[in-house]
Amino acid sequence: MTCILVAHLGDEVIIAADKRVTEINQDGVKIPCGDNEEKIVRTKIGVITGAGSMAMLEPVKSFVRDHGFKSPDDVLDLILRTRDSFSKLHAENPRLQADLAETSWMFTYPTVVDDQSVTRFVYYHQQHGADSLRRLDVGRVMCFPGGFSLEQAQELQAKLQDVVTASIKSLSTDQLREVVVTYMLTLISEVSAISETVSSTCDIALVDGSEVMVAMSAWTGDLALTFAPMAHQVAG
Repeated sequence: MTCILVAHLGDEVIIAADKRVTEINQDGVKIPCGDNEEKIVRTKIGVITGAGSMAMLEPVKSFVRDHGFKSPDDVLDLILRTRDSFSKLHAENPRLQADLAETSWMFTYPTVVDDQSVTRFVYYHQQHGADSLRRLDVGRVMCFPGGFSLEQAQELQAKLQDVVTASIKSLSTDQLREVVVTYMLTLISEVSAISETVSSTCDIALVDGSEVMVAMSAWTGDLALTFAPMAHQVAG
């Protein structure tokens, strides 16, 4: 399962995703299976990631990584078809509705608005719209939970929003990035202490249009994070 934090700072979108993979058996028991998953996937024009059921997440992430998309609606159609196929395949599973409710996708892409280049961050979450994508506006943040409560996610989101709102107009780009990344690491550490489905380490992506820099396996004790270009690697 997953905790993903996102902040749209204008020129740059910052995404932090923990690294734990968790299996859930028929009885609903959660079994951690490792902390090495790279949940943020590079696409030709940005990144795609998600929280929830890997059986639904991976087909969408892999297709977008390998083939891209012409329109965000193409990704939405793929998400809806994947959810429908999953629902038919697991119709008798008592966890079906929970898996559908807890699984969300999010991706970025560059576009032009009023002759200005902008970075779009859009997401699908059943709670916010069963058949539509939502856009995260500049200055706003999101927390996408997978395996911990919506109330906990809303609390994390409110804390991160307070930091961004207080800082976005007063700090330089570099200062703002440092403040937000540091606080994201703190929040991931806090939720990992109370949720068996979230790791204390995370990958952090800085997305500016089609350019992506990433710091892998970061944690709150890191004194100086190193961000490197994130390569787009399609399946062979």
